Amino acid sequence: MTRAALGRKQRANTEDFWETWRTLPEWYERSRIEALVDQAVAELRSWSGKRVAYAWSGGKDSQALRLVAERAGITECVLAISELEYPEFLAWATDNMPEGLTVVNTGQDLGWLIKNRDMLFPKDANIASRWFHVINHAGQRTYYRAKKLDALLMGRRHADGNYTGPGGTTTYKDREGTLRVSPIAEWTHEDVLAALRYFDLELAPCYGWPRGFRVGTGSWPARQWCRDEAHGWQEVHAIDADIVRAAAPYFPGAARELEG
Repeated sequence: MTRAALGRKQRANTEDFWETWRTLPEWYERSRIEALVDQAVAELRSWSGKRVAYAWSGGKDSQALRLVAERAGITECVLAISELEYPEFLAWATDNMPEGLTVVNTGQDLGWLIKNRDMLFPKDANIASRWFHVINHAGQRTYYRAKKLDALLMGRRHADGNYTGPGGTTTYKDREGTLRVSPIAEWTHEDVLAALRYFDLELAPCYGWPRGFRVGTGSWPARQWCRDEAHGWQEVHAIDADIVRAAAPYFPGAARELEG
């Protein structure tokens, strides 16, 4: 690779990601991603005989994780969602979900959001992390216990500043007793995009939405890094106006967006 590396998605320009996606075959050697996939698969095979599944969100990292997990013979996976998902994403996920997928709905809906208004368009990292806790982590924990798993594979990567284990390791047990393993932790953004591009895995529709590569997947009110609430409603309206219409009777900001 000879191009300047993409930075963390939290600060990245979505267009930079799209430019990398479009031009990747011109400068990224397929042999590199094939070697990375083979290495990750070999490491996962050390879990042979254990009860292992992977977390699938439909995002680019979980699609790359899906590739290596399935090649290692790990087909069971979990998707944690709420009642606050984008309908277009749910339709895409239904059409593209792995065969071994279990969906866990943690139940947060518009009524819940009305009672937890501080969660709307997270204003800081603490609120954003609460979204992950009440949906992703809670759903994964429910699945982990129901399946009596020994480990859950994650698509977490150091390139996004994700925690994967003490001292930069790739395995750790969280407070609830879930053993989390991150087999693609050292992959760059370019590596992930190459995995999808060269192995014909689809990008979810969210990447084509406003700030798509920066925001990624997730429930619509969990949309991060909005300038203010008005900006959040503006982007959601551009993606799905019906969501804003449903929220307008309860959220003045949604009503103002419709009026404007």
